[in-house]
Amino acid sequence: MLAVRSLTPEQALGCATDSHSLTTPGPSIVSVADRIVGLHNTSQVSPYLSMRARLEQFDRSDLESAMWERWEVARFRAMRLTMFIFPVDVLETAAAATRHIVEPLAARWLRDSGLTQREFRRLESAVVDSLQGGPLTSRQLRQALEVPQEVELPGVVSRLCEQGTVVGGAPPGSWRSNVRRFHLWEHVLPDVDIHRWDETAAVAELVRRYVAGYGPVTLSDISWWTGFTRARCRAALGAIAKDIVEVAVDGWPGPLFLHCDAVLSVIADGRINVLPLLDPYVQGYRDRDRLLDDDLHHFVWDGGGNSSATLVHRGRIIGVWQTVRKPAAVRYHLFQPIDRALLRRVEEELDDAGHLYFDEHVDVVPVATMEPLTGPTGARSAMHSLDDVLHRAK
Repeated sequence: MLAVRSLTPEQALGCATDSHSLTTPGPSIVSVADRIVGLHNTSQVSPYLSMRARLEQFDRSDLESAMWERWEVARFRAMRLTMFIFPVDVLETAAAATRHIVEPLAARWLRDSGLTQREFRRLESAVVDSLQGGPLTSRQLRQALEVPQEVELPGVVSRLCEQGTVVGGAPPGSWRSNVRRFHLWEHVLPDVDIHRWDETAAVAELVRRYVAGYGPVTLSDISWWTGFTRARCRAALGAIAKDIVEVAVDGWPGPLFLHCDAVLSVIADGRINVLPLLDPYVQGYRDRDRLLDDDLHHFVWDGGGNSSATLVHRGRIIGVWQTVRKPAAVRYHLFQPIDRALLRRVEEELDDAGHLYFDEHVDVVPVATMEPLTGPTGARSAMHSLDDVLHRAK
């Protein structure tokens, strides 16, 4: 590892926003997903909005083509048992690196499901036979196989996805739906082998990718994002020592690690990043003071650590936003006043994000007050950050 160097907070944030294509838009869906090591897909809408914030002239069909037609990216459960959309080469690494987390939980699920190993294998064979004719939803599989409701068939299908036997594809209805058609892996990802990597090498490579995409980061950040123990993360840092440099950032806890190829970018003053629920940039750190003052954390992250949809300026969170269906609108709340030109930019970006979500332009409505997601007033989900209002902007 190279000698320690010092960065300003602005330079450090510039490294991360550049890697996340938030300073300058990225060249392609695959390139962006590669640099941020996958798109969060807990929310079905978030990957689209994450890409909209990182590409010029993004259209929803662009991501759908990459996912469901060309299969350049695919869905897989990996870090922290979270669903991501990965470029296929990153998928191989992430699957191998997180298998030691997934497998014990899979064994526990099988015990709790009431299925024997033999019964699971029988269902696996039946699902594979049924999907030979084309993709089906879990409900269609249940009907085709005449599996009784008491059998936890969606869990079986999820387990087959983790094994690289089956993969989730396009929803049969709305693009916002969490229902999936499932394909046989060999039909759509024949060259993707989730057993190709040695586990130790995969862990080191995944940590290297995280440091490159999110750095500067602490050991706690690495452990939080990967879900790995600190000991495993330390070993991985040792394995990639030639690729990283230790840095110090004024006011940030350390030690901090940065990839040797990191770019010290200048963050454009007028650029506003409208990021969705659980966006990788906001969700990707254990130490969140770099993004927002500590006394405001409970307005962005809920009790489960899930991040709201946010407004980011020069790498820092300046507010939150939320779509509202009845009547269709986009609400937003700013933590501090901003100048008129920047406010106009915020509302233009929110209008564009709302247009992607609703397929039409809707009202963009400022909200002067906001209730905390955690605290004495109760606990609410990050999905509903602006449903109620109490906090006043300073």
